[in-house]
Amino acid sequence: MIENTRLDRVVATGKAEVGEIQSMRGAERVVTRTPIKRGDKVLGAVGRIMFKGPAQVETLSRRINVLEREVEFYKREAAAICNRSYGLDTLIGESAPMRRLRGEIIKVAPLEIPVLIRGESGTGKELVAQALHRLSARRDSAVVMVNAAALPATLVESELFGYEPGAFTGADRKGRKGKFEQAAGGTIFLDEIGDMPMEVQAKLLRVLQDRIVERIGSDRPQHVDFRLVTATNHDLQELVTAGRFRLDLFYRISAITIEIPPLRSRVDDIPVLVAHFIKDVADRHHQPCPEVTDSALSYLMEQPWPGNIRQLRHEVERAFVFAENGRICADTFTPADDFRAPSTTPALAARDIATANPGAATLKASIGQVEIELVRAALTRNQGNKKRAAQELGISRSYLYKLLEIDD
Repeated sequence: MIENTRLDRVVATGKAEVGEIQSMRGAERVVTRTPIKRGDKVLGAVGRIMFKGPAQVETLSRRINVLEREVEFYKREAAAICNRSYGLDTLIGESAPMRRLRGEIIKVAPLEIPVLIRGESGTGKELVAQALHRLSARRDSAVVMVNAAALPATLVESELFGYEPGAFTGADRKGRKGKFEQAAGGTIFLDEIGDMPMEVQAKLLRVLQDRIVERIGSDRPQHVDFRLVTATNHDLQELVTAGRFRLDLFYRISAITIEIPPLRSRVDDIPVLVAHFIKDVADRHHQPCPEVTDSALSYLMEQPWPGNIRQLRHEVERAFVFAENGRICADTFTPADDFRAPSTTPALAARDIATANPGAATLKASIGQVEIELVRAALTRNQGNKKRAAQELGISRSYLYKLLEIDD
């Protein structure tokens, strides 16, 4: 009745055969043969055609693979929706600029495109980088933070690329993974990339182009899969024009740019931020939350905040310490002059220098002198405190130290 049947073998052995190929009238079919039992006794067997041929099985397999990938994607999406934070819970505020920022992060995070985060000092660039990582498919792997400005040219290769055991005097006997290897499968965040020395920029560009690193002392290059996120408080295009940043590196890292709004453009978020900071500091010190009066909030919303969120948090924590009778009023905060931006502007400083030194050799030299004068003034206002001077000027401490070295 059926050519090449094996039902007699299934009856004899009592064992089913599933997914077998059977030739029937010159065509191949995928069949299953199942024994019919009553208790332990085999009464017979039944055969069924599952697919008309191997090609149909292959088509079904490809379709199943596609569906499995889609299911995995939607599982990640569902997990993010259930969490409701999308990794953005630390970006506090419901103002229009903050809603725009969160919307951009949600769109960009799933992509594998390099992202450049731009914003003034103290706006929370690291928090944005963390949110991008948490919402991406790489969330289960590491996010490695690197302060690009603090990388000395002499140690950049060992820090970024790692080294083999005994590669140089003083090297760890077990060797060491570089930052890129540590970020394999995850995200590497290069903060303050605008302050990175030019010689370090050239070495970084090679890795970003080829995604290949080689440890010091090794002759085995290895491919590393990572997602690149960078941040700066500088205008990189101006740095490129001034010859302080490589144009090819700028294009490599800035496929997508996310701008973080300064606090002065989202003052409506200040009450929510203050409430969050007050609760945080109260919980850490196991003390009750003081009341923040309307006059205090109005006062804070009128300030320019050159140090942005970082400065606001600092002032709120200070007010928490000096609150009287469980209340924070406008008088609890530092004098208004301490909230102001530096009084000497680059334009005025440049004019003064040009008047005093009309024979200045180059524009680059004049700009450098302006920066040094602004640093001197900021240090004077802050009684030599370099950290506060850097925050006031909106620059990193490493760049401030660099200017002080030039001044010496």
